[in-house]
Amino acid sequence: MAVRCGRMATHACCGVAGCGRATRYRFPSVVSAEEWRCGLHGLVYWPVCRRAIGVALVVGTILMLINQADVLLTGQASALVVAKIGLTYLVPFSVSMYSALAANRFK
Repeated sequence: MAVRCGRMATHACCGVAGCGRATRYRFPSVVSAEEWRCGLHGLVYWPVCRRAIGVALVVGTILMLINQADVLLTGQASALVVAKIGLTYLVPFSVSMYSALAANRFK
């Protein structure tokens, strides 16, 4: 996407149409040149989110089976166990997102 900040496409502002925030992240693109994103649009950049979701599903499932399988198999799941399972998936998602954003941070 082209930068829509009233001037020629630069890395000074976000590459999302209508966003004029300062650039914080630079993502490589196979379709076009590099894509520049602000902090907010970097968090919702679909290729990064898609990979983080995949990592969370694989790693979270393995961790959930290690930590909570006995409780689930005996049928003693409580609200606390369900919250722990949610956090078990949230942690690898957060780590994957953080590492992807840190690796693509514009300096």
